[in-house]
This record gives sequence, structure tokens and C-alpha cells, in this order.
Amino acid sequence: MLFKKHEKTTEFLQTFLKKDRSALRKIHEMISRARNHIYIVYPWITLGEEFILPFENALSVNDDIEMYLITKLEKEDVFRNLHHLEDVERWKNIFGSNMTIKYNNNIHAKMIIVDDKEMIVGSSNLTGSGLGSSREYEGKPQIEANIYTNDPNALQEGVKFFIKLWSHQTSNKYENSEYILSCKSYNFSGKYQRFKKDFDNIVRKEGISISYDGTMEFKGVLSYLDNDKAYISGKKRKDVAVKFIGGNDALKSSKVGDIVQVSGKMGKLDGFKEFTLRGVSPIKREISIGDLKSGLSQLQVNAEVIEIENVLELETKYGNKTLTLVNIRDNTGSVILELWDKIVSAEKIKEGMKLELKNAYTKVYNGEIRLGLQKNDGEIKLID
Repeated sequence: MLFKKHEKTTEFLQTFLKKDRSALRKIHEMISRARNHIYIVYPWITLGEEFILPFENALSVNDDIEMYLITKLEKEDVFRNLHHLEDVERWKNIFGSNMTIKYNNNIHAKMIIVDDKEMIVGSSNLTGSGLGSSREYEGKPQIEANIYTNDPNALQEGVKFFIKLWSHQTSNKYENSEYILSCKSYNFSGKYQRFKKDFDNIVRKEGISISYDGTMEFKGVLSYLDNDKAYISGKKRKDVAVKFIGGNDALKSSKVGDIVQVSGKMGKLDGFKEFTLRGVSPIKREISIGDLKSGLSQLQVNAEVIEIENVLELETKYGNKTLTLVNIRDNTGSVILELWDKIVSAEKIKEGMKLELKNAYTKVYNGEIRLGLQKNDGEIKLID
């Protein structure tokens, strides 16, 4: 039986603004063909979903494929939206223990080697702008040049380069304990200003509330904190974040990776640079009823039931809703608590019963301060 002789192939792959995505297509083909291992060297990675399918294709044939990645891990790259650690985390979830990562902040090389049989090297980063993404919020499209080859001599030198870089003293264990995942404040503000539907989807998925007066309430993962700013990543969409500036004392007791609740007024949006909120409310702030005022959130209140003032059946644009008005008090005063949609059945609330409220907020109705519970994570505990 005659076997066809292996033919050496070298191709020139360009990314010319958004007109040519040949480099990305070739990368997809290469990785989908992987059967043993994949070596990747890229300083900046922001491709997101566009780079998941080829991994899944390869793993569907052999789920023991090993992945070795060398990338950068610089704080400013992350917060300037040049590098999304969220993408790296996704890859780790896909490959599990079969993925090993190092970082080297000196690299500028970009290359992928699959099974020591084929390689692509060039100027494109694993980013939308570097590989011709059609998504407008990916940033300014680039003109890039790359070479694909399966030439054994070139592959031998490429593998030697990778091994040298992997074992070099400037390549370190990948740990992101100082700050976690990606904070695409650029992307979030861009969506807010130009892609309202996408922004609304994120707001809904993350349970973010934005009130009529511009107060935004957000629960997420503390990703970065210094004396005058904090980045809070989403819990479900960790590729988006809100930046809070000024008044971050309430977060000083928290550490990176903690789930925190914050609220603040929207600051001026400066082009596509930042989506910022000014002023941060303390987390789970215990407060007496006598100290309540408008515009507070993330409150923890302990009180006693005086009586149920009213149970109202209301027609709203979202359908029929039930509003229970409960008069509660502590030793500093009394206030009306609004409970929507039978959060607690009115029959269960008795005079003299103790209440513990978490993630409550204040509102003003007919000039009177009232208490409400956050829609997504407000809690009420009845103590008989």
C-alpha cells in the first residue's frame, strides 16, 4: 500500500482590518486537529467565546489533550482592557488539570504549536482587534501578518523556543491572587452608551438595579482595591465590571475574591474609558430606624412588628402584584416596610414578632421614608 508523502506547507495569513480573518480561521483549524498537546504563547488574550469551539472540537476526540500556555499577567494590561484573565479561566475550566499556565511579562512573541506538527507565528494577538473581529466594541481593528507552517525544521526550532521560554527564569507560576479575572470597564461603558440591549441583558443577568435618580446597586466579586478605586466584577459575567471611585473605606475590610455589595451614583461617562460610580455604601450596614434617610442601600435592620397596615392588590405593567405594608419599630423610631408579591405571607406576620432585614434600602413615598428589600438578594427573617 502506498502512502502519500507528507507535503511541507507554508502560508501567509493576513488580518487586514476587518476584511480578512484568515489567521483566525487557520488557528481554529489547527486547534481542532490537536490530538496530544497544544503550546500557546500570547501576551494579550481577549477573544472570549470565539476561541472556545476549537478547543471543544479537539477534546471531543481526545479528552486527554494537554494545554500549555505562556501569557502576561500585568495589572495595567487587565484594567486597560488589553488582556482578559476571564478567557484564561475559561480555558482552565475546559482543560482542568490538563492545562498548565505560566506568565512572563517580557514576552511579545505570538505563536501556537499543535502536536509538534504545525505552527502559526506572527504579529496578531488573540484579540478581536488583532484577528479581525467584526464586533465594534473590540477596539480599533489592526493590520497584522502571520505565517503558518508544518515544515519539520521550523517546527523543531519553534518547539525549542517554547521549551526555552517555559523553563526560563523569567517565566513564573501563573497566580492571580492580587486581582482576579477580567475587568472590562471599557466594554461595559461601551455597551451602556452604544449597545443598550447588550447592556440591559448584563444588568438583568447580574441583578444590577439602577434607580430613577441614578443610584446603581451592584453585588459582585471584589477584583481590585486601592485607596481611591475598586473594581467589582460580575458574579455570573466576570468579563464585566464596574469601577467605583472615592469613598472606598467601606471595602477596606474585604479582600480580593470576596463577594461584596456596593451602591453609588453614576459618574460622568468619559467616552469609552470607564463606567464609574461615585461613592460606595458600606456592606450589610446595621442601622437604627431613627437614622434612616433617603438614598441608603445594603442595610441591615432589626425591628419589631407593630401591625400590618394594609395589603394591596395592584395592577402594574408587569401584571397583578401584591404589596403588604408592615409598620415596624425599634427603640429609635418606626417605619413602614414594603413587602412585594407575598415575600412573606401576611398571615405569618404577627404583632410583636421580631424581624431581621438584610439588603434593605430606603425610599421616599409622599414625603415619608419607607423601607424596601432588594429585589434579587433582599432577605427577611421572622423570629416568633
